Amino acid sequence: MGGAGFPTRVKIEPNPRLPKDIMIINGCECEPYITCDYRLMLERTNQIIAGIKFAQRASECSKVLIGIEDNKPRAIEAMSTALENFPNNRNIKVVPVKTKYPQGGERQLINAILKRNVPTGGIPPAIGVVVLNVATAAAIAEAVINGAPLTHRVVTVTGEAIANPGNYNVAIGTSVRDLIEFCGGVTKKSAKVVVGGPMMGIAIADLDAPITKTTNAVTVLTGEEIGKAKFERRQTPCIHCGRCLQVCPENLNPTKIAHAVKNNLLEIAESYYINACIECGCCSYVCPANIEVTGYIKTGKNLLAKQKKRIPE
Repeated sequence: MGGAGFPTRVKIEPNPRLPKDIMIINGCECEPYITCDYRLMLERTNQIIAGIKFAQRASECSKVLIGIEDNKPRAIEAMSTALENFPNNRNIKVVPVKTKYPQGGERQLINAILKRNVPTGGIPPAIGVVVLNVATAAAIAEAVINGAPLTHRVVTVTGEAIANPGNYNVAIGTSVRDLIEFCGGVTKKSAKVVVGGPMMGIAIADLDAPITKTTNAVTVLTGEEIGKAKFERRQTPCIHCGRCLQVCPENLNPTKIAHAVKNNLLEIAESYYINACIECGCCSYVCPANIEVTGYIKTGKNLLAKQKKRIPE
């Protein structure tokens, strides 16, 4: 139930070729506005820990580390206290990590906790690690203990344009329109409706789009929240200032990738590791030329996938 929606069974199933010894539970919510996992850790603490123990047993990991950002002291305390009441918890530990963006990315979280780097183009099991989201752990417990399928998920509905912002237990398949209406509708003129957070979320044009198992938030932004200057300022040529290189958490060269995509040089974009980009949006955020660098990279990934017939034309 994390951002990529990768199947949990595939993650936790033992694989002799890639044995896993450490499981990391991702309790970080580094994006602004989003608090759904935070509320889960406070309100469904025991359920999450039960799910963690089931996942640990299934994956045969000897150790579990629960990473929570240090700006969530109540969640750290709640999870730590609940662990003390669970039997056989010696190999499960809460690890506070520094609050920064994008700490919630699994590669960044693994590095923050273990000081290990996942190889570019690789996956965490390549270094003996598996990462699960706290919402996934809660869903595992629901499935194993109650035999219940995944029909609902907690969604943060937020933004200054929402009448009643909050975290809601939403049926999967509910339209964004119905969810916004349930929250009292909008109180100000909204400029953008984003599925997800303001940094990594995707703006939608059709409010009948459904809530899926990976929809952690619906963010309704006003023009003031986005910034009128960002709206009105036109894009100018890249000045090669290097700011995007400085902020990239994957140590890529975003501007070279974006220029390659812009000129339809997909092989060159691939040689600059376009698929290693986690689409965090940091490069677009700091760009003084107002270039939507992340947008070009997303487009390049789609074009490459079509070229390789991974997605239909």
